[in-house]
Amino acid sequence: MTFRYDAREPTSARPAMPATADPPDAADPLLTFEDTSAAPLRAEGATPWQVLIVDDDDDVHIATELALRDVAIEGRPLHFLHAHTAAAALAMVAAHDDIAVVLLDVVMETPDAGLWLVRQIRQGLGRSALRIVLRTGQPGYAPEIETLRAFDINDYRTKSELTRVRLFSSLTSAIRAYAQLRDLKQQRDELAQLNAALTEARAAERAESERRLHAERELRLARASVDSCVEQRTLELQRALKELDTFNGMVSHDLRGPLHGLTGLSQMIESELGRADPAELRRWLALMQQQTRHLAELVDELLTLARVSKDSLQRSPAALGEVVQQALQTLAIDHPAERLAAVTVGALPALDCDAVLLRQVFVNLLANALKFTRDAATPTIVVQAEHRGGGWTVTVQDNGVGFDPQRAADLFRPFSRLHGARFEGSGIGLTIVQRIVERHGGRVWAEGRPGAGARFHFTLPAAA
Repeated sequence: MTFRYDAREPTSARPAMPATADPPDAADPLLTFEDTSAAPLRAEGATPWQVLIVDDDDDVHIATELALRDVAIEGRPLHFLHAHTAAAALAMVAAHDDIAVVLLDVVMETPDAGLWLVRQIRQGLGRSALRIVLRTGQPGYAPEIETLRAFDINDYRTKSELTRVRLFSSLTSAIRAYAQLRDLKQQRDELAQLNAALTEARAAERAESERRLHAERELRLARASVDSCVEQRTLELQRALKELDTFNGMVSHDLRGPLHGLTGLSQMIESELGRADPAELRRWLALMQQQTRHLAELVDELLTLARVSKDSLQRSPAALGEVVQQALQTLAIDHPAERLAAVTVGALPALDCDAVLLRQVFVNLLANALKFTRDAATPTIVVQAEHRGGGWTVTVQDNGVGFDPQRAADLFRPFSRLHGARFEGSGIGLTIVQRIVERHGGRVWAEGRPGAGARFHFTLPAAA
């Protein structure tokens, strides 16, 4: 009769035996001892192999331990653990991870208790290295081949054929297989740990390589930035030196002219003193006064340019409309009220700025507008502002003589006078305007056409 295993929980009771039949193993000895060959002696001090005996018959436990006493396998003694039910055996396997072999009775509290335990050991606990030897006292019982394969059952014996030597031989094969599987698992775990360490080392090496590459890129960018900054600063310094040379030349020229004029006039006055022509002397004195005023204005402009270039900005909230009105009050000293009436001031924002310097900007721009509209039939000057992007654009527009648009950039060069001697001035006023605006973080430019007036624009950041 072949026993067919059902992979479910063990049934509650063992199938009833026929009343007239003796139990199948009643006439069979638990273990036969006719083979009396000597077994290897116990190795002193060696760690024993753990062997679990699972059987519901106490005599089997006693006979098995008696048959294998004082034997050693692979130089190590045996230590026996005992369980009488499948549930107790499962708990013991779970508690002892060093059990090498389970000698398992197939039929215990239920007909399929042994095979249920095999399934729990393999699938539930995942103990693949542990060896399982099935034993049965029922000669007619034999598990199917598929059952042996499915649950990795390593041997199958009837209790009647297990002599001492055969039991020793079966247990030796099982323990050797267990030791090999255990060593393989240990090697596999060590290889897995080594592989994980190598993977981590490679990852760290890649991260370090990427960090170095990133650092090298950053270093190259920093060097390029430094080189570019040095080159830019060098160009700026060269340009500043060139502008300084040009500025010095212009200052020398503009100062030399009035000084020579004063020298010549003083000599002429000295030579004419003997003639005592009061009218001629007064005319020459008037010219001297004019040259002196021009020199004074030029010196004042140069001092203003120097001050706005080096003094730190004194920022504070200021309404530009009030700044323009202060500029008009300054201009009222030299300009009649009817001339200032040509100025119309639109809505202007309030900004965080240096109000004193911006007042100078409006003084210079409005003074230019008043100067270049003096010949207009109806002079018109408009100050207005427009919000663009992140800041404001302020415009001072007039209907004066205008200028050649191709020379717009020359307006802001020191001592540049596009209209020659026709209009008085030092040629530094717009340079001062540009310097103040740039120090506020803005820029300035001009638009115009001859005879069509001019528009001077400058920007101020909203946070300026």
